[in-house]
Amino acid sequence: MKKLLIIVLLLVSISNVKSVHAQEPDWNRAGDEAVALLSEYLRIDTTNPPGNESRSAQFFARLLRREGIESQVFESAPGRANLFARLKGNGRKRALILLNHMDVVPADRQFWTIDVFSGAMRDGYLYGRGALDMKSLGAAQLMTMILLKRAGVALDRDVIFLATADEEAGGRQGAGWFVRDHPELISDAEFLLTEGGNNFVIDNRVIYYGIGATEKTPCWLRLTAKGTPGHGSVPQTNSAPSRLIRALGKLEAFQTELKVTPAVARYFRELAALQPDAESRRAYSDINAAIRDPKLASLLLSLPQNAALLRNTIQPTVVNIGSKTNVIAPIATAEIDCRLLPGENPADFVAEIKRVIDDPTIQVETILAFGATESPIDTEFHQVITDTIKAGDASARFVHGVLAGFTDSHFFRDRGIVCYGFSPFMIPASDFTGVHGNDERIPAGAYRDGIKLLYNVTRRLCASQP
Repeated sequence: MKKLLIIVLLLVSISNVKSVHAQEPDWNRAGDEAVALLSEYLRIDTTNPPGNESRSAQFFARLLRREGIESQVFESAPGRANLFARLKGNGRKRALILLNHMDVVPADRQFWTIDVFSGAMRDGYLYGRGALDMKSLGAAQLMTMILLKRAGVALDRDVIFLATADEEAGGRQGAGWFVRDHPELISDAEFLLTEGGNNFVIDNRVIYYGIGATEKTPCWLRLTAKGTPGHGSVPQTNSAPSRLIRALGKLEAFQTELKVTPAVARYFRELAALQPDAESRRAYSDINAAIRDPKLASLLLSLPQNAALLRNTIQPTVVNIGSKTNVIAPIATAEIDCRLLPGENPADFVAEIKRVIDDPTIQVETILAFGATESPIDTEFHQVITDTIKAGDASARFVHGVLAGFTDSHFFRDRGIVCYGFSPFMIPASDFTGVHGNDERIPAGAYRDGIKLLYNVTRRLCASQP
């Protein structure tokens, strides 16, 4: 019995040594492979709508199968696929999810200087819709799982790769569907990493590393006005188009209340030392006091990104009030992109919108809304991210941003999973172009370096410790 115990302890020791001394990837070779992988991935058109994410899911499944990693593809609707794969560990700790979405927003080809889905390399950049949002991170997460498998790293945590559909339209056919229909596949997950953390880089110097722990929440609305149709030569002041235009005018003139949430106050405090003058540093250091000071408030709100974090926002984005110049349409509609601060109640906000419009004949319909969520930052995963970065940058500064947009994280935070938005790519601000815009691209050098950083973070969190 004593000999058996010694053998067991020896095997455990060998397993731990294997984890610690697992072969380091050849990063030049891995970088070349990762660039080729992303280039091919960018050539897959997953514009949402309609999505067609099954094309990307099969692409991922084929690569994983080649590496001996099993995966499952689930369709939430025809062509709308979600891929799940798991790299097994010993189960001593709960799993990590590497989450990414496969869909991309539409692109207007006439404004691009290169084919939207070329995946081409030009002047050191990889071009294509999704190069930044977020096929690059998805490809990096896939490479991380593959490299861990090849190196034979012993894991205390399972590593889950989850590629989903439909994030750009709210995730209801993607992460939301997966969490609802297959919760058993992620029931053991403790941490999740996805998009939503922005680094600030100037002249190849990282000013700060961003870790996203919370974000604003959408409250997308559709306004519908109905009226009697008629000829455009005989104006009707209560026509559907006229009433809708008046409602939009009221919303454009309306200023929502300035508010400071704890996460937003923390974010501004973390940025205070980086401000160029004493007045700005004072404003950022105590944002609650600053918004009550007309001069400081004006200074802060002059930057749209600041204003978006200090109030609920209202932005008309789609308006349809007719199709012919001489016809008064019977129906006029508008879609409004509203974003609410953490802690806000969507139902209360919709009631406020109705009050401002002050026209009970206009229907206000909620297209998409959910509650805001937040993850704590006093966790092992957060410590691993910061320690890994400090190993290469001892003077690293970290900022916990509040995303003005939203990600799929809320679906998982609602399940008790700690979620962080984190980008391993250090992209200079001058290069950070094309997100939802034209000529979307990522510097190949930053992408290659990011593969190594993401791998090291993941390994540090998940590998067995001696």
